[in-house]
Amino acid sequence: MEKPKLEFKEEHRAGSGLYIRVDEILFSGRSEFQDILIFRNEHWGVVFVLDGLVMMTERDEYFYHEALVHPAMMVTKHTREVLLIGGGDGGSVRELLKYSPREVVVAEIDEKVVEVSRRFLSTGRFLNDPRVKVEITDGAKKVKEKRLYDVIIVDSTDPVGPAKVLFEEEFLKDLANSLKEGGVVGMQVGSPLLYDEQIKKTYEVLKHFFRDVIFYVSFTPTYPSGMWGFLLATKNAFSWRRDPPASNRYILSRRTVSALIDLGNSMFKP
Repeated sequence: MEKPKLEFKEEHRAGSGLYIRVDEILFSGRSEFQDILIFRNEHWGVVFVLDGLVMMTERDEYFYHEALVHPAMMVTKHTREVLLIGGGDGGSVRELLKYSPREVVVAEIDEKVVEVSRRFLSTGRFLNDPRVKVEITDGAKKVKEKRLYDVIIVDSTDPVGPAKVLFEEEFLKDLANSLKEGGVVGMQVGSPLLYDEQIKKTYEVLKHFFRDVIFYVSFTPTYPSGMWGFLLATKNAFSWRRDPPASNRYILSRRTVSALIDLGNSMFKP
């Protein structure tokens, strides 16, 4: 008799969502903050899930991580000292290391996420780079330490649970106060098709603290709606300073980012 197939289902809206067959469970457990599931699927590879929501799959994670990291790194004045809030899966760290930073500080609240990422995710090995300093801490507290960074990347989950504070005014103000002259913030803000009110709120708050705030969209097939939004906030006027690395798979040029900004402008009216 054929063994019954396990199924993972993530509901995005009533009556619609994501279905992935579970071919092999690699890890299932609970941390202090959230449920963690890692499984393998024939098509998507290793799938990483937090509280029932897909954070990344091996097959499509580069769409998200490149879109989050590279626009900010292409416009910042310097790339020497970077703070990554969240990002315990290592995907954003991989992209940041392409710019040869002096140090990448990873402020990840959930120690278990770091542990299982190092064990089961291909991106987890980048957390072991000697330039990377992983701190198990609340990102909202980290930006109150008065240290200044060239770039801050906010690689958070959706604005619920432990990540809710990362979308509030106090935190966004602290981001601005934690940047050097010419510094830049890049953050994910969810799908413009599903979370438009939250995106508008975050955009309006950032406008109080930054010279330019730019919305753009990208694609991640396994995220809700398949389309994902990002905000880029600069202390100086927006200006290109460098091209993306040749090793990228998706963000290949300034034109790529400009196209994503244009697409974002067609969907989002602050």
